[in-house]
Amino acid sequence: MNFETKFDEFRKKIENRIKEATQIFEPIDLYEPYNYFMAEGGKRIRPALTIMACGAAGGAPESALDCGVALEIMHNFTLVHDDIMDKSDFRRNRPTVHKKWNESIAILTGDAMIGFAYRLIPNHKRYFEIIQTFTNGLIEVCEGQVYDMQFNTSQNVKIDDYIKMIGKKTSALLETCSVIGGLVADADNKIISGLRNYAKYLGLAFQIQDDLLDMIADEKVFGKKVGLDIQEGKKTYLVILANERAEKPEHRELLDKYYNSNGLSAEYVPKFNEMFVELGIFDEAKSKIAEYFRFAEEALEELTDNEYKKMLLWLLDKLNNRNY
Repeated sequence: MNFETKFDEFRKKIENRIKEATQIFEPIDLYEPYNYFMAEGGKRIRPALTIMACGAAGGAPESALDCGVALEIMHNFTLVHDDIMDKSDFRRNRPTVHKKWNESIAILTGDAMIGFAYRLIPNHKRYFEIIQTFTNGLIEVCEGQVYDMQFNTSQNVKIDDYIKMIGKKTSALLETCSVIGGLVADADNKIISGLRNYAKYLGLAFQIQDDLLDMIADEKVFGKKVGLDIQEGKKTYLVILANERAEKPEHRELLDKYYNSNGLSAEYVPKFNEMFVELGIFDEAKSKIAEYFRFAEEALEELTDNEYKKMLLWLLDKLNNRNY
């Protein structure tokens, strides 16, 4: 099996199902922004993960398609509302829903997305467990967003706090995808636990890797300017670790200015790079990323070997090798 080709096939089926899922067009102020936002594309990793997890657990992969699309719609609901809270003007180089229409429309669009998502989940012998898992995942993502918002005004965020936050904001939805894929396959608890842990550590590794790439990636490969997290005042893994370690007066001065100003201009990015190198922050972040990817790989040992288990390992390798 060519995993890249198979992944592209899944993406095409996901895109087609997204288009089919909502064929209602009135009122236009609800369905036009919904279709506008869902047509933005993206990697569609979450629904693809749901399908792959189902196959890896011994089920027919595409039997999880509708659940995967439901999870993708739920994910996009969080993005629509996040954009409002973050006052973001653009997402993927297009105006956000609240900028193209208005905040009220964006809130209603996000609300409707949750309804569309629940409506897509098909009847199944383990329907109650699937719905319960879906609902718990939604709640955890919202909890993670609140923790993230609290970080904006906190001067004392610790690494453990950060891991808890990304565990909810990033990993929880990936865990939900994997577990629901396993439930559709009617897998036993041992297999579902392996899928859950795979997704948990994949999410943790992916988010810390994102923090690292924001500082040291090749801009042409990464697709955006580096150092944006510094300019936006984010409490990333790198910043929090540096704040816990920094002792030199010049480091403390830089970090205090950053925390008090909720971010600094682009001219300060090289200073943060120098500090991170001096404190060993980049090396430690790379070590933690590698550790989490290893934990994710080990979690799959609970599963019987098949092509879709190999595909989950391929996905790990693909994400692990994003360019630094």
